[in-house]
Amino acid sequence: MSKISRFYRALGALGLLLAGSSLCLAAGQPPMPQTIKLIVGYPPGGSVDTVARLLAQPLAENLGANVIVENRPGAGGRIAAGIVKHSPPDGSVVMIAPNALTTIQTLVYAKTLGYDMRKDFVPVSRLIAYPIALSVSAASPIKTPADLAAWLKAHPGQANYGSSSAGGMSHFAGLMYAKAAGVQWTHVAFKGGAPLLNAILGGHVVAGIDTLIDHIEYHRTGKLRILGIFTPKRYRLAPEVPTLEEQGIKGLDVQGWFGAYAPAGTPQETVRRLDEAIGKALSDPPFVDRLNKLVIESAYLPSAEFTRLQEAELRQWAPVIRDSGFNPEQ
Repeated sequence: MSKISRFYRALGALGLLLAGSSLCLAAGQPPMPQTIKLIVGYPPGGSVDTVARLLAQPLAENLGANVIVENRPGAGGRIAAGIVKHSPPDGSVVMIAPNALTTIQTLVYAKTLGYDMRKDFVPVSRLIAYPIALSVSAASPIKTPADLAAWLKAHPGQANYGSSSAGGMSHFAGLMYAKAAGVQWTHVAFKGGAPLLNAILGGHVVAGIDTLIDHIEYHRTGKLRILGIFTPKRYRLAPEVPTLEEQGIKGLDVQGWFGAYAPAGTPQETVRRLDEAIGKALSDPPFVDRLNKLVIESAYLPSAEFTRLQEAELRQWAPVIRDSGFNPEQ
């Protein structure tokens, strides 16, 4: 074969390749953006930020794109949600958010939100999951949930519990606990997990409720005592911590998780490719090991299952928040 023949054959192959690419685009398979922003509605250093930054590198490798994390803190994540709502629906912007924002705050601030989680976002993937913990100071005489219930009934004027914010998941988990345990106590809101932790350690509240992630190391070093977690089964990464269920407090199932969301209108194929890349990262043993060292469990759910979970949680929490009588405007 002459050099000229080989040249024209190669040119023809290139033409077929380009034609195939054009057909893919015509069939609704747009190319992925060269740069993808992971928007985090919280300051650097927190658990959401940490997971987003761990995810950025494998996501970049899996998508062949430059992936950066952008922090847009404020209003418990609602500012970031507003930004993502108005971002181009082309896969270039993805919000990494906890269900404290996407489920709880959606219900608490339903009348004042500038966005609708059902209409303005596409659930791409669930990333990780973790339990909520009920804790007391290690110096407290309270050793078990039964001890706590007895103490609360004997000291009604001092019966209180703390959470990291008013109107958050831990706030309402405390109300669920009180109903299940047949006790009453007063909620005390703190401005974040660190002030709450200090209040528990200092005995300024009888008990505190927050993520297991924030309390487990203090429990393991003997500074804090976790009485139980709000899930039916023990957490694989902290098997020494009992559940409230196994200690007689029945019917509680409160779990935190982080998910990835794209703006509404993002092409289905783009969502699929983002979802596939995230799922691949979350099943990679070295990545999972990095999460596990932070006591965070990979809990990937693909887009369709994640969407169903989102809807189920909104139904689960709606009556809890309604019956609490909590008014964020007060």
